[in-house]
Amino acid sequence: MQHEQSLLTSAQRDYRLAWRELALTDIVCEAAAFVLLAPLVSILFHVLLAVYGTSVLADHDILWFFLRPIGWIALVLLGAGNIAIIAIEQAALMTIALAASQGRRVSVWSALVFAARRAWPVLYVTARMVVIGLLWAAPFLAAAGGVYFALLTEFDINFYLDQKPPAFWTAAAIIGALACVLVVVLVRLLAGWVFALPLLLFEGVAPGSALRTSRQRFAKHDRTIVLWVVGWFLATSVVSAVATGAVGIVGRLIVPLTTFSLPLLVATVGAMFLLWGLVNIVVTLVSATTFAVLVLNLYLRLASERNAELTDAALLQLRGTDFKFPIRRRYVLAGALAAVVAAAVVGVVSLESITLEDHTQITAHRGASADAPENTLAAVERAIADGADWVEIDVQESSDGVVLVVHDSDLQKLAGVPLRIWEATAEQLQAVDIGSSFSPEFAGERMPTLTEVLAACKDRVGLNIELKYYGHDQDLEQRVVDLVEAAEMQSQIVVMSLQRDAIRKMQQLRPKWKVGLLTAVAVGDLTRLDADFLAISVTLASREFVGKAHRHDKEVFVWTVNDPVTMSVMMSQGVDNIITDRPALARYVLEERADMNPVERLLVELAVLFGVSPQTSATVDDV
Repeated sequence: MQHEQSLLTSAQRDYRLAWRELALTDIVCEAAAFVLLAPLVSILFHVLLAVYGTSVLADHDILWFFLRPIGWIALVLLGAGNIAIIAIEQAALMTIALAASQGRRVSVWSALVFAARRAWPVLYVTARMVVIGLLWAAPFLAAAGGVYFALLTEFDINFYLDQKPPAFWTAAAIIGALACVLVVVLVRLLAGWVFALPLLLFEGVAPGSALRTSRQRFAKHDRTIVLWVVGWFLATSVVSAVATGAVGIVGRLIVPLTTFSLPLLVATVGAMFLLWGLVNIVVTLVSATTFAVLVLNLYLRLASERNAELTDAALLQLRGTDFKFPIRRRYVLAGALAAVVAAAVVGVVSLESITLEDHTQITAHRGASADAPENTLAAVERAIADGADWVEIDVQESSDGVVLVVHDSDLQKLAGVPLRIWEATAEQLQAVDIGSSFSPEFAGERMPTLTEVLAACKDRVGLNIELKYYGHDQDLEQRVVDLVEAAEMQSQIVVMSLQRDAIRKMQQLRPKWKVGLLTAVAVGDLTRLDADFLAISVTLASREFVGKAHRHDKEVFVWTVNDPVTMSVMMSQGVDNIITDRPALARYVLEERADMNPVERLLVELAVLFGVSPQTSATVDDV
């Protein structure tokens, strides 16, 4: 215990002596990473445009780019650049820590020059660490992938996440066990390699043998090293969790209040992520600098136990690092700031030069049913005025065989009249006022026939006809076919239903019509069903489901989406059609997204991290 306290005391002393140099070195390296990686990201996006041969992209184009080999290469290059800078930074930080251990202070510039002169050996050792670590991890990752494909691919992944059947828990237990074993393996590897950089920097050990020398020389101290490294990791993790948790709490209080405006939401979420970024910079600074000081002190303590001359040999390596930099510090800082600003400008300009395109159409659910009585001519007219691409209606048969536009099996909800659709004639049903209960403005609004709705929509808006069945239908499919053809609107309609038998019958009657299945749950692979489109609940509309449906040449309609955030997220997921009670709001979201770059669209999706949900998002009245 005394040994541990002594080590901690010496590390704290060194940190207090050199904290300014340590902090400034980290800031310089973070700035260098930004200056290097921001242009690379810009180049990456322009490569993306070249790959697709277009100046306009959809969100899912970007996703699929990163699932291709060229996307993997791009991610590897970005990751390699970041790891390289971290390696050089640790070398510079350990140089400062070594000087501090003897009561000396080394300038930031001297430490960076010292590290830069040894850049290639440092990068070589770091690359070997990464490659060997990946080789050790590969079998575990392959095994986890095998478990996933064996147990979680029979149905859509959302079924497993929502229902959590036994196969889900079995897979979770196996993958969790594999992850725990992998963590133990990687921790042991790191413990064996933790002194590779000090050996390389301060003792001149060859890069090819640095990892082996570190593992062999300090093998008897494995337990001590693991305890210190794990302790550091846990301590910094707690600090990070508390800091980011505080930002999350602030975001959850503020962000949900801004969902009525996508630009304001983007700005607010962006501000939260900027705050999170600043907090993360501070946490990363503390983590990186404390790790370097801890490892250096641990190295000196354990090395000196075996050979006291090692400390002197290490200190000799610092000779020649303290020299005057010929350019004044303020000029260096000004140049660094200018480089950061230039990189930021390049990144912003590049993002703004990319045009993202949405292919999502808008369907007014039962007409614009948030602003007019559902399934009425007033709702249809309002939907057209609000810019809907399609109007969705429900059709049933009256007792005398008239196809009427109505959703419920009776008129209790619409008018307080318990009159069943299949028990009354069209004349009786159309005599009931279904508008007054919605608003006095719509007093006298009546239930329309399909013929009337077809006439109202012809050459003005597409019509999505949902076939409704309550066990009393007569010949609904044939009657709908006859009415559509009489109106000469075959090319302006689609048909859907919850009933697969109805879909099959419609396909038999008119094989060339576009017909879709409406569903709220998925057990099995919906994308293999014989339908032209799938109208699914928003809970099923994952990016994976949409991509799979598109690969099976099926469009995806999602219902019923009434808040701007979910609308934007669904558009980013690549759905083909959003069914909404608020077509004006959906049109507004499309127009706002047309001016958004990829980062701004991503910020809308990330609003969910700050408690934004359909329940907390704005309504059309707020807009």
